Amino acid sequence: MTAGMGLRRATLFVRDLDRMRAFYEGVFGLTLYRELEVDLSRVKALPIGAANPESGSARFIILRGADPLVGMVGLMQVTAPALPEANHDVRRLGYGSVALVMAVKDADQAAADAARLGGEVIQPVTTARNIGDVAGEFVPVKMFMAYDPEGHFLEVFAPL
Repeated sequence: MTAGMGLRRATLFVRDLDRMRAFYEGVFGLTLYRELEVDLSRVKALPIGAANPESGSARFIILRGADPLVGMVGLMQVTAPALPEANHDVRRLGYGSVALVMAVKDADQAAADAARLGGEVIQPVTTARNIGDVAGEFVPVKMFMAYDPEGHFLEVFAPL
């Protein structure tokens, strides 16, 4: 068995990198770790659109939270070739969907910021339980559920 290191980053493919960056920075306090222009011809195995690109470009940023290397969010906007629209409604969870679970210090403020910055709060802030301690046990939290401005599902909680 190979020893794993764990997930460091999840990357979302987005339509509007600047808007999404403002959302994740404004709601979750993430800060810029790295910003790149990507020559897609150098990443031939990346399945973009209908086929792997012979050429193309993308803007890519990585945002981080309090930990310097774990729990980062990447945002990539492919600028050429044009990406096809998703073949499923991202606002309806199903196979292929992703749920980002984010921790914040203040759930009420994060929910207000999410709505202000173009997200959609679909479950208002409530007191609940969420898996959240070192042993994987439930802890009391304030939490809400939302979509980011492009429809990615978010579960957001603040430990009580």
